[in-house]
Amino acid sequence: MHLSTKQRRGLILALFISGFLMRAPITTPPLFLTPLARALQTQPSQLGILTTLPLLMFMICSNFGAPIMQRLGLNRALLAAVTLLAAGSLVRLLLNLPAVLVGTVLIGIGIALLNVLMPVCVAHYFPKQIGQLTAVYSFAMIFGNTICNLSTAPLNHAFGWNAMFTLLGFLPLIIVATWLWLGGQLKDVAQPAAVNIATTQAPHLWTNPRAWFFLLTFGGQSTLNYTVTAWLPSLMAYHHLNSTHIGWVMAAFTLISLPIALFLPSLLAQLSQRWLAILTVLAGACGIIAALMLFHQNTQQLWFWLLESSLIGLHIGFFFMEVLTMFGLKTSTPQTTARLSGMAQAGGYCLAALGPTLYGWAFAVNPLGQWQNIAYLALVLMTFGAGWKIVHLKQL
Repeated sequence: MHLSTKQRRGLILALFISGFLMRAPITTPPLFLTPLARALQTQPSQLGILTTLPLLMFMICSNFGAPIMQRLGLNRALLAAVTLLAAGSLVRLLLNLPAVLVGTVLIGIGIALLNVLMPVCVAHYFPKQIGQLTAVYSFAMIFGNTICNLSTAPLNHAFGWNAMFTLLGFLPLIIVATWLWLGGQLKDVAQPAAVNIATTQAPHLWTNPRAWFFLLTFGGQSTLNYTVTAWLPSLMAYHHLNSTHIGWVMAAFTLISLPIALFLPSLLAQLSQRWLAILTVLAGACGIIAALMLFHQNTQQLWFWLLESSLIGLHIGFFFMEVLTMFGLKTSTPQTTARLSGMAQAGGYCLAALGPTLYGWAFAVNPLGQWQNIAYLALVLMTFGAGWKIVHLKQL
């Protein structure tokens, strides 16, 4: 599809700013949970649901991305998604418990749809630059999350505990305005031809073994990511690391994903299958080493935990970017891309929702138990194996 320079720049801007707010509205509120709970007249422990609700929305709503796109067209579906994100962000500013819960649900639905539709947008408008444009929004996602997390404390210290909460309430309006403007710029291409393909003509992905490789890869890395994020700080605290060192380790876990998000999608789109296989083996090896290290974790040495978080961060970051990029590279129509993305993310987030809870139960019984380490290794091997199969697929 031919795009003018103005349209291309507008789409790239929209992809970047949409990606910037695809994680921060979920991950930032826990950083000021105590004053938020005080404002809502509840206990901080009861607000753990603010992290769980979006994950449930990802699981439930991901499969609806393709039908919504089929009915509305790609651009209108994207506009609907960012509008839900903006509406939920504004509703949360009412600062009462029902409003915060409803707003969080709306945010979760909006981001769930964006998770599905962003790969479709890249594959449809930039079919020859899938790697580069996947890098744009995936880098923005991690960059936005990092920036918001790092700036929360100084902003709240300078302007009050709810400064970042308020900022996150109004920032999505910029995204809505951008997609509204793009709707006028892309009138002739607002409805992709492939969107009108009947659902009955599309492949049945849930019964397609090749589609399950995408689900298992996405689910494996998501489960590892959410479990490590939720429980690695507690595990390090059990081994008597101080809060400063724990912060450094978790920063390493997050920041190592930035160069992966920036450079890996382009490499995945350009390298030969042989080199893709080599990269996949290296990423798998990082995860396996990290998993085996946990069988010998009884130490408070900072270098050990920095190495652990960096290795598993490399493993998670690689397979996250691999599956996001391959959604577009291994499918031939926007509709199939949307359905594959929705199927993989619905099933993947179902697995991810179980991870932190099950690990928490095991941790409560025995923080040094071997069963959670065995499960950790099994997840790494599953992610590696499924990711290996994706690399060797010709087309879905």
